[in-house]
Amino acid sequence: MPAHRGSRRATRWLLLAFSALFAIGGVTSTYAARPASLGFPVSEAEYEGVRRLADGSLQLDPAAPAPAALLGDFAHYGFYIAPAQRLAQPTSHFRISYEATASLTSKVAVDFRGSVDGRSWLPWHVEPMSGERIAFPRSVQLIQYRVRLFGSADSLPIIHAVSFDAEKPPADQQPTAETIAPTWRIRATRQGMVGGRTANGHIITPRDRYVSLPSWTVLSSKGGHEYQVRLSYNGRSTVVPVYDVGPYNTRDDYWDYDRDKFQDLPRGWPEDHAAYYEGYNNGYGDKGYVRFPTAVDVGDGAWWDDLGIVGDQAELEITFLWMGHDPQELHSQAVPAAGATIVVDELSPAFSRSVNLAWFSSSGGCGEGRHALYTPTVAGRSKAHGIWKPSLPAEGLYDVYVHVPSCPARYAASAQATYIVQHRDGAQEVVVDQSTQITWVYLGRFPFLAGKNGTVALNDATGEERRVVWLDSAKWVPVP
Repeated sequence: MPAHRGSRRATRWLLLAFSALFAIGGVTSTYAARPASLGFPVSEAEYEGVRRLADGSLQLDPAAPAPAALLGDFAHYGFYIAPAQRLAQPTSHFRISYEATASLTSKVAVDFRGSVDGRSWLPWHVEPMSGERIAFPRSVQLIQYRVRLFGSADSLPIIHAVSFDAEKPPADQQPTAETIAPTWRIRATRQGMVGGRTANGHIITPRDRYVSLPSWTVLSSKGGHEYQVRLSYNGRSTVVPVYDVGPYNTRDDYWDYDRDKFQDLPRGWPEDHAAYYEGYNNGYGDKGYVRFPTAVDVGDGAWWDDLGIVGDQAELEITFLWMGHDPQELHSQAVPAAGATIVVDELSPAFSRSVNLAWFSSSGGCGEGRHALYTPTVAGRSKAHGIWKPSLPAEGLYDVYVHVPSCPARYAASAQATYIVQHRDGAQEVVVDQSTQITWVYLGRFPFLAGKNGTVALNDATGEERRVVWLDSAKWVPVP
């Protein structure tokens, strides 16, 4: 990464003191400075490839190994993760500062993250400038920093001090955590590289179980499980931690609402996919030409043993578990029972659709039965619709479900897909957020007559632009 390294000057940043003193009078909280140096304690800290100098600073060790090529053309790499600091009062806003020495051929990166309880951590704020204000999406009780040092044979960077000031959060701050962890269908590869070292210091073992994602924001600590994903493939599933960064990018948090980079791409659409399929960025990722799309590298044990994948590339579903509840655990109670279930697939004669030119098929065998349809949404009058019309064996109550796939597409799935259930006693509209509600989604329990009298319909008129609406299978489950 020559351009990135070339922009680093030998710099010393003024140390600002850490403070978080809260005085409470009535209902008003104040945040005032109280000088105190954090230092670099080794007890309860995690560190590799660094050494302590006489003045207490930390320097990259000349014996530290080189990082993976994706992380930069450096000869040495080390890191230090400080013990978490508990605040006197929760807040979401901080002014951070640090003092470091680096050169044109070395680099120091300081990252911050927060937690409410010390178990669930928000993603890292990566590489803010010294003196910059950062804000977490919600108030935290603990804050922690991480220092990453990259050096050359003739330049070993030093971190002298790190500090932060806690600031009062805005009065109107609202929590932004998702209820259900988002899932997308992406291309993936088997990582291999047994004996290699990941970005968090983990040494890759035979049949290892972990993943690499293209962002420093969700790198777990060595042996930790702060950030995990669920991988699903052909009915098999496994949960593994994030232990490495890559493969084509290091700043592509494509799962995040507030994307760090490539903000012109829709959420859930990885930059390497856009580069490969659409020629985005002239076909390049941050770390080179995209020869094949892959937005996650998977350890051999998860790939072979847990998912049963043959070959080195595959298309699978990935769920980002630090962002909300695991949808598979929630859906396990809602999946229709087998037996008398009536299924209407979008390829069956019992499904009909409008004749228009804007229908597209899912790629790579994505969807229930390895196929699904999608069409762009419109803000005005509907231009496309689909209707599922089952032949029910008897009159009675039925639980109705629709299958929402998580497939790659140029635009994100609709958040306002409106299904219309036509049943014995009338019609009912049910709005589904297809960007978060995936696999089998429960529409409700309705009375139906025997025969072909009931339907479920969906059209493209969601009131949104630059989104897509997905049409896959529907199920009617008789209620005993």
